[in-house]
Amino acid sequence: MAQEILNYLQNYFIAFLFLLERFTLLFFIFPLFTTAYLPARIKVALSLVLSLALVPVIKLNIPFPDSPLALFFFLLSDFLIFFLLSLFLRFILAGIQVGGEMVGLQMGFGISQTIDPISGVSIPILSEFLFLLFLLFFFTLDFHHHLLTFVVYSFDYLPPGLFLFKQDLLSHILKKSGLIFDLSLRVLGPMLLFMLLVYVVLAIVGRFIPQMNVMFVSFPLTLGLGLIIFGLMLLFLPKVLTTQLSNFKSFTLYLLKAGQ
Repeated sequence: MAQEILNYLQNYFIAFLFLLERFTLLFFIFPLFTTAYLPARIKVALSLVLSLALVPVIKLNIPFPDSPLALFFFLLSDFLIFFLLSLFLRFILAGIQVGGEMVGLQMGFGISQTIDPISGVSIPILSEFLFLLFLLFFFTLDFHHHLLTFVVYSFDYLPPGLFLFKQDLLSHILKKSGLIFDLSLRVLGPMLLFMLLVYVVLAIVGRFIPQMNVMFVSFPLTLGLGLIIFGLMLLFLPKVLTTQLSNFKSFTLYLLKAGQ
């Protein structure tokens, strides 16, 4: 009886350690949690609380690594899982930020910069606005709950020590890298066409009315019209963002199936 209790406590403790390690990787690698607004102490505290709460539902029947090298490979395999998960979301965020930067340049916001909480560098203000909008949709649609579900089910489909070095997975990641350009064009396309028409009209006006300073008139005109069109684009932007979030959810399911 005592031996059974010791074995149960040992398995419980091993499951807690691996669960804590995966939650720590999630909070310190996943792009939306690596912002400067979320201190490291909060991340560690969240990892501990979630690990203690979810360890009873984890079914893990593997022995603890008996050597530092085996432990290193276990940690490396888990790191690769969350690295691929974070890489896919970074493709989406990069597409949003590139599109926002190009839209800002077309509107005359090329000089205005703000600090990106993920990278810590200055980015155009519209890129930051689109990122905050994406962050709002991510948590509003409960995708943070989907991440918790992914961590729990990862022990069934992606147990510690399983390496995801598969050719179809790598080719799938390379194909999905095109989301950077696809999403940026979806964000930039309507604004680019409209601003092109505005510049053509200004060129014609400057040709027929040489006395008017077209350069002086174009700054407030492109800024005002650009804000109006950008506001109209916000009506269609939620559909684009929800589509990309659905792609992210599909990738998490694909990642789980890749371990089979």
